[in-house]
Formats: sequence, C-alpha cells, structure tokens
Amino acid sequence: MANIKKLPVTNPLITSWQWHATLFSILSNDENAKKWIFSNYIQLRCYNIEEIFTGDDMLFCDMMPGSSSLKQCPYLVTSMMTKEQIESYCGNIIDFIIKTIDLGGYVYGVFDEAKILSPETIDYKFPHELFIYGYDLDKQIFNVGDFTFKDHYTSDNTVTFEDIRKGYEDITASDDHMFKDDYKGKRGLYVIIKNSDTSAYELDTTLIRDTINEYLNSVDSKNHFRMMRNRFDDTTFGVEVYDRVLKRIQDQMQAEEPDFDIRALHLMYDHKKLMLERIQYLMANNCIDYDKDLLDSYSNVVRNMLAARNLLIKISITGDVSEAVKFKQYFAIAKEKEMSVLQEVLSQLNKKAN
Repeated sequence: MANIKKLPVTNPLITSWQWHATLFSILSNDENAKKWIFSNYIQLRCYNIEEIFTGDDMLFCDMMPGSSSLKQCPYLVTSMMTKEQIESYCGNIIDFIIKTIDLGGYVYGVFDEAKILSPETIDYKFPHELFIYGYDLDKQIFNVGDFTFKDHYTSDNTVTFEDIRKGYEDITASDDHMFKDDYKGKRGLYVIIKNSDTSAYELDTTLIRDTINEYLNSVDSKNHFRMMRNRFDDTTFGVEVYDRVLKRIQDQMQAEEPDFDIRALHLMYDHKKLMLERIQYLMANNCIDYDKDLLDSYSNVVRNMLAARNLLIKISITGDVSEAVKFKQYFAIAKEKEMSVLQEVLSQLNKKAN
C-alpha cells in the first residue's frame, strides 16, 4: 500500500450543493458522462423547508436530479454502507476510508465539521457533507472537497485522521440528513466508484426536449417519480422559480433583521452556466444548428444571474439594501432572454426529431 494516494478529481462546473460538486468533481471532464449530464439538470424546483442548522424557514432550490444524482447517475456505482457494516468490515472509520480509496472508491457522507474546524472543545454540531478522495499516511491527513474551509467550494483541503474520526463519531442517525433518507434511522456513508470506461448512456435529445418544455411551462416534473416518494405540496417548478426566488429576496430585504441567504441565487447561476454548456454541446454535436447570436443571448442570461448573486453577496456584507431594486431588473432580463433562447432550442430539437 502506497503512503500517498489521490483519486482523480477536477474543478467542478457547478458547486451550489455538495452533491453536485461531488458528482461534477468526479465526472466534469469525462466525455462519456457528459452525455448523461447534458441530458439532465434542466428542470428547476424550489420549496420551503426547515433549515437544518438554525431551524429557520428556508427556500430550498435545486435542479433535477438533486441529491439523488449520486445514486442515479449511470457513470457512478454508489453503495450505501451503514455504520454497523463499516465497523464490522474494518473496525474503525479511518481504516475503512483508506481501504475504500485503495480500491478506487470515493467516500461521501455527513460529518460534524464543527469538530473539524474548531481546535477547542465546543458544545454544538455542524453536520455537513464531506467528499473524501485521498490520503497521506505519513502526514495522517485526508484530501477532501468541501465549502466549509474557505468561502467557496475547493477540493484542495486536508483534514487530519483524528478530526475525521471525531467528526464521524459525533454524528448520530438523527443528525445524518443524507443517509437517513435512504436508511431510516441509520447512520452511514456512501462509497462512490467511477464507472465511465464504456458508454452506458447516450445523449437523450427526446428527454432534453421534453424537460425544456416542462421547464418553460413550469410543469410539475415530480409527478414522474411518485412511485418512489411522496411530493412536497408547495413546490414551484421551471421558470416560475424566478418569481418565487425574487419574492423571497424582496421579503429578506424588507425584514426587520434581513437574512441574506445566497444559496438559491448561486443554484440559479449554476443552472444558467450549465445550460450554456449544454447549448454549446448540442451545437457541437449537430443536435441543433450553430448560432452565435443564440449563444450571445444566453451568455447575457448567465451574466445577469451572476450580477444578481454578486449583488446579494455585496448587500450581505455592507447591509445597504438601497440597490435591492436591481434584483427585479436582473431577473426580468434573465427570464425573458432565457425563455426566448430555450424556445428556439426547443423548436430546433423538434425539427430534428421530425
């Protein structure tokens, strides 16, 4: 066994949630996986949930597929290992992670990052997903990808074996917001193995066409998955997400104690970045005609969502809400231009299909 081992990772194209950053860290540059990636991540949805850490009301916004993508992607083999299985197979979490990496497996799960971040004894928990892809036996450290260590997602972080052990052991089944969705009342980790040497999925232009149509018409796409889990009653889909997120921002600005949560805006920005990459991919593969004006128009969508996200970051730092009126302008331009471009993409996909 080598003293140092790192599995391949790349800078992820999207980073709005840890599950997306993890999948894209493994697959962003994989040509086979791009066929699946660009066939998905089109529909948006949002709904209110209780924030895990604070208990506050939060508008949760995500693409489809969301956190389930790590289990659904045909270019990943994801196994769920309960805490009992891990202890039975390896005796302790450190040996389990090292052996998993030696066998080509990435490790993903919820750890108490308060124990990782703070050198002092603390009386609170910060359960958060962590992506582990390498180790150094001499330095007793793991290589991890995460948001928590810096002000943005990076994969060049390291955590000591001891901090990983503490962070893992302090999380109970009720704290494990990821694993308990799959194993009710259980604590565990996910083992992820890249499986992209052969093509397991072809670009699905029919799915792209149907999902763009659902996105533009704000159709409830969750109805396709009712056999797997019940729906959230207050979910908003498609372009109507613009309106709900904008209202949430406006409510935040008018609150007595403004709460600046940028996560929904960062997700929307990631969605536009990925959509632009998809349009370029469709053009490069002759699924639609090359059109520079179309690309320029959608690039404007990306710029407006980036401007909106950065403005919210600025306001959260300065506390000056005087520029909040700009959000309505950014959203209006982005929504109008996006709908126009995607209508043209949809029209061309329909022509190619006939």
